[in-house]
Amino acid sequence: MSKHIVVVGAGISGLSSAWKLAESGHHVTVTAKAFSPGITSNRAAAFWFPYHVRNDHRGMEWCRKSYTFFKERSMDPASGICIIPLIKAAKAGAGDEDTWIQYMPENRLRALAGAELPQGYAKAFEAHVPLIETQLFLPYLQQQLVEKGVSFVQREITDLDGISQEYDIVVNCSGLGARELCNDATLFAVKGQVALLEPGYPGHIFLDNQTPSYIVPRKDATIVGGTYEEHNYDAQTVEEDLQQVLAKAYHIMPALKERKIIGSWAGLRPFRQSVRLERESNIIHNYGHGGRGFTLSFGCAEEVASLV
Repeated sequence: MSKHIVVVGAGISGLSSAWKLAESGHHVTVTAKAFSPGITSNRAAAFWFPYHVRNDHRGMEWCRKSYTFFKERSMDPASGICIIPLIKAAKAGAGDEDTWIQYMPENRLRALAGAELPQGYAKAFEAHVPLIETQLFLPYLQQQLVEKGVSFVQREITDLDGISQEYDIVVNCSGLGARELCNDATLFAVKGQVALLEPGYPGHIFLDNQTPSYIVPRKDATIVGGTYEEHNYDAQTVEEDLQQVLAKAYHIMPALKERKIIGSWAGLRPFRQSVRLERESNIIHNYGHGGRGFTLSFGCAEEVASLV
């Protein structure tokens, strides 16, 4: 039976939840204090990878369902999604583990050896993953939702119990806001800072979790990251940190030194040791995805729809 549902939050978790709910025939309203481009999801490098999900058995299915959604949408040029090579590399003695491999779709991964290995690395894999250009995909997704009959209301929610009296179901995708909305002290910010270089190089994503360093070639910029600063709630970039991020990337790919620096970003990832995805009365919680929001998004959204 069709229900009147409000989704609190307009990041990728909120929009993907709205998508699956509308697809199931419900009347959906998305409410948030800000929409794209003024949200953390817009500042995500946003490539699919099972990052920090390997200790949660639920994550495998969530990852795979999201991969399938993004792969299907990559057929539409307007979506801002493409399937692109990703090289994940580890240095000798870095303590990297390979449990993430079981999360990869079949025939999308191969080990590199010999001359194929990035210089200075002892082990590497090449995968083909969705790259989501957030500056294109989020407005695209929002427009698709409007066409599905979803309403958007700019409103800051400070009390879930109050809004739960207005709708049949509330879906809480408030990200870091759930720390106060749900009095959840296990949720905290992990600050990430990235530098933006002029686009056009390289032709693949590069990921080294131990250094840590990642390089993501978007159409509007090559994103060079990053930092992982737990319990840091300052969403401003720090020049010294950015210089360290760039130095690591230049060491990995010296050709990046030739690219002009065109900007920088900082964002606060809403991290929790495990994603909270459960129903509590007529409130369904879906938050705490940290830096893996896009990777888990549509898989979590499908579970949200199943809980209605």
